[in-house]
Amino acid sequence: MSSAYLRRPFVPTRSSESAGQHKARQNTMSSYFASGFPYSRKLTGHSSCVNALAFSSGEGRWLASAGDGEYPLSRNMSQMCKTCTMAAKDRVVKLWDLHQEDVTTPSCSFKGPSSNVFTVAFSASNQYVYSGGADNKVLKYELSRYAGNRLDGNGPLQAYTQYQDFIRSVSCHPYQDEVFMSASEDGCIMLHDGRAESRMTPAQGTLQQAAEFSGAFFHPRMEHLFVTSDIRGNVRLRDTRMAFGPLRQRTKDGIVLKYVTRITKRSAAHYIRPEASSITWDPDGTKLGVAFLHWLPTIYALSDPYPIAVCSGRNLPDGTPSPPDTRTFSDATTMKHGSFGGSALTTGGEAYYSSGSDDFRGYLWRIPSLVTLKNERQIIDPDEWLNGGEDGTVAFTGSSYSSEKYVPKELSTPLTRLNGHLSIVNSTLIHPVLPLIATAGIERHVFLHSPTSNSPWASSLPLTPTTTRQLPSREPIAADQSSPLLSTRSSASMEVDESMGEDAISIAYFDRVLQHEDQRDLFSIRRQALPSDDDADDGNDIDKDSADDSEREQEEDSEEP
Repeated sequence: MSSAYLRRPFVPTRSSESAGQHKARQNTMSSYFASGFPYSRKLTGHSSCVNALAFSSGEGRWLASAGDGEYPLSRNMSQMCKTCTMAAKDRVVKLWDLHQEDVTTPSCSFKGPSSNVFTVAFSASNQYVYSGGADNKVLKYELSRYAGNRLDGNGPLQAYTQYQDFIRSVSCHPYQDEVFMSASEDGCIMLHDGRAESRMTPAQGTLQQAAEFSGAFFHPRMEHLFVTSDIRGNVRLRDTRMAFGPLRQRTKDGIVLKYVTRITKRSAAHYIRPEASSITWDPDGTKLGVAFLHWLPTIYALSDPYPIAVCSGRNLPDGTPSPPDTRTFSDATTMKHGSFGGSALTTGGEAYYSSGSDDFRGYLWRIPSLVTLKNERQIIDPDEWLNGGEDGTVAFTGSSYSSEKYVPKELSTPLTRLNGHLSIVNSTLIHPVLPLIATAGIERHVFLHSPTSNSPWASSLPLTPTTTRQLPSREPIAADQSSPLLSTRSSASMEVDESMGEDAISIAYFDRVLQHEDQRDLFSIRRQALPSDDDADDGNDIDKDSADDSEREQEEDSEEP
């Protein structure tokens, strides 16, 4: 397979379509999404949790999946946890070819990780695949050598080993195959430039802070912009020209805009900042999605510091309220990775956001236009906020109690829910071209969800069961065990349901975690945010020159035919 073939776009460009063809494609894709994704296929190839999913650039021919290795099975979860970072049979990156007429097995796999994999990414023209995880290194594989032959066991082309802690994300430059950045829990963002003409030293390509980074991603169109998140809840828009290079050339750690992530409510006397566990851009780079632990997926516009929407499961897809005795959307345990879709499929059309949930489902929301969301966002005067009683309204706020309070539009009715899983769904990924959503989580399977029984990658897909497994009744926990995530001494007596199959022990463990974490209130478990945490983040710390450059480039992009 030539590199030219890998770069070839699958979808016609806007300029190659007539207005009628473009409108017809918009309508077709919108109808697919509106019908939900009731059909699915379970892809089997891993031996434990699947943590990372990625579609290849452009047409999305390849699906990469990776995760944990195969643990020595034991009912003693304490012992399992001790062995989870040791050598295992299945720490590989698997590639699934969606150009096959019937996808059932991976087309190739890459070896090399010595511990759990948390992130995978494709370079701009799919020449390389990158992985990173708990072995504190990034591995680079060469995909362009694949020419129809299985590459099982193929090792990395290069290993980047200068990290001191887990790799949380790898993001590839939108145009250059040899350039990528990584975020790690040692508080480092590293920019790697493998081009021959690059003279950047490792020190010049490193951005260091005290808090652990949870993500760093290039803007999909403007190559100098990237966004970062960390465990303190800080989300920052940065500029590579200000963040990297010799120290004398750096400015404000590259920060262009500080997104406001402080949350308060009328019934609370303080504000908090939830942990930002992951971030993602929409295909056009006009919106940003943030997954906050113990909070709702939150949507920001590129140049607006305050959020414009939050996504919830308050209602069922038919618009009726979720019954009070049933579980609905929740993000209280594992790291969730959401994704956008739709706008790249139908330029000027509808946008969508998806996320996994602790209630064993994936969720898909339709995202209204930025103008609509900004118009429906409430801005509450500080005096009105203080005198409004204790109705539990949650708002985003600046660093001062006298700041205006912003209540983003709640998208409370998901378009659909993605079923089929027996435990927590960590990752949901919308295909860049096809009406297809991939989901993965605690189980060793990847699910591909389709709106129709026949698709380009499979035929005669079965309907996905609409019922979801119920969480077992809560078990008692010792007084000194505030969270089973941190203490596993009582896990030896954990009840395992053998009907859950090969993942029974993992499912039982995370059931126990959910029994004690799922319903905890954010304001009771997250400490008060202090002004010193974020350099007085009031949402107004914007580098005007960079912000203006970003706006101009975005306008120029939107004016292209």
